[in-house]
Order: sequence, then C-alpha cells, then structure tokens
Amino acid sequence: MLSGISAITIGQSHIDNKTECQDSAILDFNDKYVMGAVADGHGSKKHFRSAKGSQFAVEAAKYSIYEYMNDNYEKFVDAYNKDKKYLIDRIIKMLITKWHEKIQEDINNEPITQEEIDKYLDGNFNEDKIASIYGTTLLVGVMGEGCNFGFLIGDGSFVVINKHGKAYIPIEDENSKANYTTSLSSSDSFNGFVTHFFDEMPFSIMVSTDGLVKSFGDDNDFLDYNQAIAMELDGLDTVDKRIEMEDRLTKLFEQRSRDGSEDDISISIIFNSDAYESVKQGLETRRKLNKIDEQIGLSKKKIVTLDFKQKQIENERNINIENWKKVENEKLQLKKYNEKLMERKRTLQEELKKIEQEQEDVSKKKIELDSICKQYEEIEKRKLDEQDKNLADKKLEEENIQKKETEKIKLQDSLNN
Repeated sequence: MLSGISAITIGQSHIDNKTECQDSAILDFNDKYVMGAVADGHGSKKHFRSAKGSQFAVEAAKYSIYEYMNDNYEKFVDAYNKDKKYLIDRIIKMLITKWHEKIQEDINNEPITQEEIDKYLDGNFNEDKIASIYGTTLLVGVMGEGCNFGFLIGDGSFVVINKHGKAYIPIEDENSKANYTTSLSSSDSFNGFVTHFFDEMPFSIMVSTDGLVKSFGDDNDFLDYNQAIAMELDGLDTVDKRIEMEDRLTKLFEQRSRDGSEDDISISIIFNSDAYESVKQGLETRRKLNKIDEQIGLSKKKIVTLDFKQKQIENERNINIENWKKVENEKLQLKKYNEKLMERKRTLQEELKKIEQEQEDVSKKKIELDSICKQYEEIEKRKLDEQDKNLADKKLEEENIQKKETEKIKLQDSLNN
C-alpha cells in the first residue's frame, strides 16, 4: 500500500522574531500513486508573500500531478515509459502556470498596497517581477507502479530509501552550494528544475526543506537521520497512526530547529508500506552499521584526543626531562663548588690550627718574656737602689773630704802662723 506523512515546524528564529512560518507541505495518495511535496518561501523582506507562495507551489504540484496521473493511470504509465522527460516536463510547465494563476488570483483578492511597497520594497515596485514577492523553492516526489520520479527547484533535500534500506540523495540544486537559491519565481524557472527518474520503486522518498539538513553537521548524519525515520514507518496503516507519527516528527523538528538551523522545517514522506518487511532487514543492518560507524567515529575521535594528549605528555616529559637535566647539572655544579668550599675550609682549618698554635706559642713566649721583664725590673730596682745608696755614700765622702779639706786648711794655716 502506498502511503505518506508530512510535518511542518515553525523555526525558532521565526518564533523569536514573531514572523510567520514560510514552509508548506502536501500529500496526495490513492491506490494508484502517492505524491509528496514541500516548499520553502524565501526569507528576505522583499518576498513578503513567500508563505503564500510556498503554499501555492505545493498545491500547484498536487494539482498538476493529479491532472496527468489520476484519470487514466495506465495511459500515463505508457506515455511515461515512452518519454519520461517529455511527460514530466509538461507536468512541471503546468505546475508553473498554475502557480502563477494562484498568485494572480491572490493579487486580485488582496492587491499589493502602497504600505507594503514602502515597507518591504523600499518604495520600488516592478509589476513585471511581482512573482518574486511570492518566491519559493519546491521539492516533489512521486511513487507509483511503473512510474517513480521526482523534481525540485531551489535548495532542500531529496532523500531516497531504496529497497535495500540505503539512504541517498540522487538530485540537488547545484546553485545552493554557491549560496544562491534557484526560485520558482524566476522568469526562467522551468530551466531551473532538476529531475530524477527511478528504474524501480524505492521504499521511500523523503523531501524536506533546508531547515532540516542545516541542523546537521554533515550529510552522513543527515542520511542516518532519514534512515532512522524510515525505521518508524511500519504499521502506519490508519489515519490516527499517521497523525501520531506526524506529531512525533513535529516535536523532533522543533528541537532540531532550536538546537540547529533555527529555520522552519517541513518534510513530506511517501513510502510503500508493503515493502517494509523486505526493507526492514536492510534498515536494521544499516542502523547497526551506523551505530558501529558512530562507535568507530567516537573511538577515532578519542584516539585523536589521546594522540594529542600523548604529544602533550611527551612535550611535558621532554620539558620535564630538560628541566631535570638542568637541575641535575646545577646540582653537580653545586657539588663541585661545595667540594671546593670544603677544600678551602680544610685549608683554612689547617691555617687556623697553625695560627692557634702560633698564638699559643706567642702566649707562652709572652709569659716567658713577662717573667724576664719582671726579673729585669727587679734588677733595675735593685740597681737603682744601689745607685742611690752609692750616690748617697759618695755625697757623704765628698762632704767628709770637704770637712777634711777645711780642717787641713785650718791646720796649715796654724802651721804657717
């Protein structure tokens, strides 16, 4: 059974800025085919009706595919197998025409006001480029017995889950890589469409606006995420179950928008529920492979971290060893210097001993000399005493001589008389 689900989430930045969601999504499925489409209205202020433009785009896609495929499906399949490109090009041309008709109808019902021209177009309004006001991207996937195809214009993601459970991206807008978005509003929009045809019916086609893929670090993580969603497509055989799954996706996308792109996120998923069991093993195996790859990736990151840490440790060790060597060399120098000081100390100690011995000898000599000096002092004292006595004796003798001389003179005088 062919089936589908879709989900639309307003981006966190739109919530913060109090602006409307510019994404749209649509589904159409019956017992013949299923189609899913998403569109992302351009965000700059000059595309101030892009939310309507994205809604008109998915409605035009649904209308054009229905017009070609619903009434006589077998005839369509025959024409498809004869010339796929010609037939899908006609659908795209009808889609473009229908989109412009819807724009004109909207303008008739709600004409562009001068206030809008001043506010959003800085006063410059060109009626020839009125479609730009509704500018949008568009991604469409179709699955049916005997005809499976898709086309897109502008950025976004067209992901396929094949019968082996592998997720891949067969087509994308090359201009988006150059940070330029191809638009349905372009005067040459038909040549901006990229188309893909499948040789056999895939298990699922998932078209999503760029807000989803931009919330991932790389394409591999994004594809893994799409495969994880595919694992949840079993048992969606009632409207209630499909609504429940859509609600789950909406909540998941709200978190992804908050933590990632902050942009609107929308997705339309079409799938063949009858093929789930045959795809399940492949999906489960790829989930396990992805888990192993994730673990390997984590281990590789750890190895890179550990290698970096090892280099840091080696560098720190080298610095430590170098510092260690410097300290050891300094210790050696100090040891040598200490040995020199010890040698000087020993030399000084020997000199000190000599000096002390000399001091002791000097002290002894001084005592000896002091004794001798004392003897000399005593001798000197005795000699002085002897000298004084001698002088005194001499004086006495001189006085005695003088007396005798006087006596002699007297005697001589007496003789003479």
